[in-house]
Amino acid sequence: TGQGVVYLDEVTDIGRVQGMSAVNRRDGHRMITVIADVDKGVTTPGHALGLLIRKFQPVFQNDYRYRMTFLGERREAEQSAVDMGRSVFTALFLILLLLVALFRTVQDPLVVMTAIPFTVIGVIVGHVLMGMHLQFLSLVGLLALMGIVVNDSLILLNVVKRQRNRGVPRLEAVLLGGRARFRSILLTTTTTFLGVSPLIFFASGQTLMLMPMAVSLGVGLLFASILILITVPCLYLIADDMRAATTRLFHHTHDWVAARVSRG
Repeated sequence: TGQGVVYLDEVTDIGRVQGMSAVNRRDGHRMITVIADVDKGVTTPGHALGLLIRKFQPVFQNDYRYRMTFLGERREAEQSAVDMGRSVFTALFLILLLLVALFRTVQDPLVVMTAIPFTVIGVIVGHVLMGMHLQFLSLVGLLALMGIVVNDSLILLNVVKRQRNRGVPRLEAVLLGGRARFRSILLTTTTTFLGVSPLIFFASGQTLMLMPMAVSLGVGLLFASILILITVPCLYLIADDMRAATTRLFHHTHDWVAARVSRG
């Protein structure tokens, strides 16, 4: 306990009950099941299981007659994490394909996709402010947030490209694009946050389960919108510089090779 000796009857209720009437088996081995609920206001199931593994795994490793197996929510969480990883990869791949088909280039879709990791900042800040731990539903909210961020980045970059096609200098085009889409991005952020705010601030009963998802979506979008208006134009300018540098390097290499061939 960290505070000395505690008598067992002070923390438990001891009584006589009937013993097990059956022997449970799993995969041909006798099994004893230990079930416990976690107070999510204090810790998370992952943290509690980590403590159990560090405490008891060495004991079972030294005795070949016993082994420790996690079932229930632990196994479901592992399977859900695998499925979530596949869903995120599939969603990102499909988004990239659609953006490539829309812009007919790879550079601009990569600029939009690069803005997605910055959304994690808002999700983490939102959970810290609400005093919550990251959970599986937090990742579900993050997945939904990715779609909104891609949409906002897309409409901003689309305006910038239209300005560039009209011959507007790139820096001026970026400023005009941010000015033109500032209101639409702000309205999208505000309406979405207000829509999920009841789950963030007034959740009770069974709706508490959806609170992590609402925090990821609502608070994450507030931070993501600011990052979109700042990060996406900067990434676009950086990508444009890299494309120009690559083009100059290609032309210099081509001219050098042509000169060597003509001399030879």
